[in-house]
Amino acid sequence: MIKKFEDITEIHDRELYDMVSAYGDALLDEATANGALAEQDADNEYTREIGRVGIMCADYESMYMTFKYLKFKKPNLSKRKLEKV
Repeated sequence: MIKKFEDITEIHDRELYDMVSAYGDALLDEATANGALAEQDADNEYTREIGRVGIMCADYESMYMTFKYLKFKKPNLSKRKLEKV
């Protein structure tokens, strides 16, 4: 595994986000092919690097991106009456 973006701790622009996100996807593919994700609680260089990259991408998404078509589901309580206990 060749590590990239080791000197980066935060993502501040979309171009870097796209590169880091693509790197994360490639890491997932490589780790899956090598069997590094076979165990659920595996702790290896792949899982640590995927976690580091994923956290940086998630931080960028929460700070700089707005998702136009994100929907939130609400339970429809009008069809059911709640009984008082």
